[in-house]
Amino acid sequence: MHIKKGNCFVAGNGYVLFDLLLALFLLSLGFTVLLGLTVGAVTQSRQATTLMEGANLAQETLDCLAGHGWSDNIARQACIPGGTVEGTDGKFRWLIRSEWYDIPELLKVSVEVFWIERGKPHQYKLESLYAVK
Repeated sequence: MHIKKGNCFVAGNGYVLFDLLLALFLLSLGFTVLLGLTVGAVTQSRQATTLMEGANLAQETLDCLAGHGWSDNIARQACIPGGTVEGTDGKFRWLIRSEWYDIPELLKVSVEVFWIERGKPHQYKLESLYAVK
């Protein structure tokens, strides 16, 4: 709406209110999108951290086994060829499976780590072959 004052036209006050409401709507829409992206990034970061913890647990378990002699591991039942050893570490559950790969020189050892995150089961598996003398 334009109002004529002398020889000039002046914009009516109704347009300013409409412009302000449109600007507030666009600003709130932008913040909502940014908040959604931030929440998604934090969730993905948390999942990546948990996966890394599971992978580190599997690697540490294999390193611990490799640090001892395999006959010692078998004697103390930390590794049972043809069997399974299991345990827990915090929110993680792990299994050590081993079997003779090329009797009796190579031992195939796998460490599986399981956990539940946001109601869904996850797993990380690490395998290696070891020469046993």
